[in-house]
Amino acid sequence: MYTKTECEILDKKEICKYYSGRYGAPGMPREKKNKKTPEEIVKQNLWIRMRDLRRLIELNFSEGDWHIVLTCAKDERPDKETAPKIIREFRDKLREAYKKEGWKLKYIITCETGSRGAVHWHMITNNMHNDRTSTAKLVKGLWTRGRPYFSPMDAGGDYKALAEYIVKETANRIEKENTMEKLSYMPSRNLIRPEIKKQEVRASRWRREPKAPDGYYVVPDSVVNGVNKFTGFPYQHYTIRRLENGECEHLHRNNSKGTEGADGGIPVHSRVDKGAEDS
Repeated sequence: MYTKTECEILDKKEICKYYSGRYGAPGMPREKKNKKTPEEIVKQNLWIRMRDLRRLIELNFSEGDWHIVLTCAKDERPDKETAPKIIREFRDKLREAYKKEGWKLKYIITCETGSRGAVHWHMITNNMHNDRTSTAKLVKGLWTRGRPYFSPMDAGGDYKALAEYIVKETANRIEKENTMEKLSYMPSRNLIRPEIKKQEVRASRWRREPKAPDGYYVVPDSVVNGVNKFTGFPYQHYTIRRLENGECEHLHRNNSKGTEGADGGIPVHSRVDKGAEDS
């Protein structure tokens, strides 16, 4: 028996399979178990944070929405104690301006400190407009401490790079300032949160090359077969995406490779395939 989790995001599902550290993998030798070092814990937490932020962005924002960097003029730069109050006041004003236009503000905000100590904020927000105004005009009018820089969200719908950039900048600031602050970002309450379905599968092992159910295909290069170096047991991550009308059948075929996992796992070889009962 093993655990399978599934997170559905729009037209795709992210799937993870792993064995419980308590029960292990029946009939399979356990790899050497290692104790987590502080550096490895930080690395693992970063990976989880980037994954969770990426999922949140993908569920709530799309092509045409804004990634805005809010900067401060030299004489308007706040210290880290007053920075939270400043961004909350700006957010409240922007939310009120949205409300007057009949819009609902959606956002994710995080605070960063540049290499020279200048505080700035990243804000991902829904882009709205009508005959009178737009998100860009409202932000430019309400942000008076410096200059806002606008980057439109691209059409790909995969915001892994953006999530990594935001989380790593926050991590670098925390490390530089040597604080106990947790990696965090400020999301609006009206965002859709990812739902993760969890089930216990009554099978001893899984296929090394997973098969997608009807109507889906396994995303090329998304398959990761590895060994959790902390539990000593195998795991598998992969993504399936819904087929659109007219898409080629060859997308059903999986081009998976046994790549190293985010937690430092090593590839699992053919012993995981043998006797597999679940796809």
